[in-house]
Amino acid sequence: MANNKIVGPAPATEAAVACVSASELLVAALRKQLADVNSIALYRSGAAAIDPTGSFALVLIDLGSISIDECLELFKTLHQTPVALVNANHDAALLLMEKYPWIKGVFYRSCSRGVFEQGMEKLVSGGDWLPRALMERLIDRYRHLARSYDVVSQLSKREKQILFLAGQGLSNVDIANRIHLSIHTVKSHVHRALRKLGAANRTQAASMVLGHAESSP
Repeated sequence: MANNKIVGPAPATEAAVACVSASELLVAALRKQLADVNSIALYRSGAAAIDPTGSFALVLIDLGSISIDECLELFKTLHQTPVALVNANHDAALLLMEKYPWIKGVFYRSCSRGVFEQGMEKLVSGGDWLPRALMERLIDRYRHLARSYDVVSQLSKREKQILFLAGQGLSNVDIANRIHLSIHTVKSHVHRALRKLGAANRTQAASMVLGHAESSP
């Protein structure tokens, strides 16, 4: 069997939807659901097969056919092309959405045909389709990040610097030597920062500061 084949009259570069899957059932469902779409490009061997020059309105990735590692490699070639995950589980979907927020749709393995058809109609029209449980988890995560951002903003520049270095794996002694302070002064900064952040320990506080740095423009 060839690595990829095109289902529909147009070449891959003109396809409206690309599907990375080895499932004939999924392809049959797409043919029926997307009868009005110009063409569907079907890729059977993951990231190595997909046409990097293709211009797709949506790429469906069947997590029942490729591994998470293959999916991560595929995302590198898709840049910010809209993506929907099919046959996903909650944890895998959450992991991928945190890394690639332009994922527009997620269908769990347990979703019914009716839900799949309704979701695909929404996605093809330019909307989003995410399970409620996943949306609630993402909202909770973003709220936590927002609270952390506000709290970290209250730290002094020196406190942020010390916790950032701690997050890089440096001990208090290493930090003191790096920024030319006494070990007592470094410990005092860490203690004050822990109190401001409400963090249980140095590791948790450093993680909050690193997360703040990554989310800052």
